[in-house]
This record gives sequence, structure tokens and C-alpha cells, in this order.
Amino acid sequence: MILSGRDLQMYIELGKLKIDPITPEQFQQNGVDLILDNLQFMAPHFLLGCTKERVELPDDLMAFVEIRSSWARRGYFLPPTIVDAGFAGNLTLEVLHFGLAGASPIGQRFAHLIFAKTSGPCTPYRGRYQDQTGITEAR
Repeated sequence: MILSGRDLQMYIELGKLKIDPITPEQFQQNGVDLILDNLQFMAPHFLLGCTKERVELPDDLMAFVEIRSSWARRGYFLPPTIVDAGFAGNLTLEVLHFGLAGASPIGQRFAHLIFAKTSGPCTPYRGRYQDQTGITEAR
């Protein structure tokens, strides 16, 4: 089941989901927009970025990471990525850019998280990227 923006606000108010910082404008019909805090050039057309927000998911929610369509229309692309139940930290985003130079997405709502409730509690994520801050390269 995909959660609505209103459901996500309730999860946050109840302390089950943490997204910090967050403003009311970031809640959308079926998810939450995240702000791109930084970008680091890695190779032609390939960058790593990170979200301004730190997220902490409970053991019964996971999220799909998508790009906002306005940035996709400028030639940006995010490979399919998920956030596992129990993950905590800033999100590192793998960004491909095929467009021309233009408006910078830094400081803008860039990514969109779509949250889904799992069929039951999961073993919480405890992998190598748990509690990452800023841009984290492959480990």
C-alpha cells in the first residue's frame, strides 16, 4: 500500500517516521519531495548528490526514490533506488545528467520519495550505509 502525503504527516506526528528538516510544501499527494543539498562530479554525466533531509524509516515502511519530473525534463535521471525499512541517514543520490548546463538543482526539491507499507515488520536495515551523512561514495 502506497501512503499518501497525509498518511506520512501522521507517521511523522506519531514519531514513527522521521524526516528532518521538512516543510509543509514538501508533502505531495503520494509522497514527499526532498531537497538536493550537494552534488559532486564523479565522471562525465555522473554525479553523486545528497539530500538536505535526514530520514529514519520504521521497520514496516520502505520508500522508492524517484526524480521530480521538472528535473527529468532538464536531462537529469536517477537510477531506480529504494530505501530499506529501518534505514537512517541522509540519502546519497546517484545522478545522471544528459542535459545542457542550466539551472542548478542544489537547494531545490529534486527527489521524490514514495513510501509503501510492508506486509509486516522487516528486519531493519543495518548495512554499510546506515547513518550516513552527506555524500557517501561506494564502500
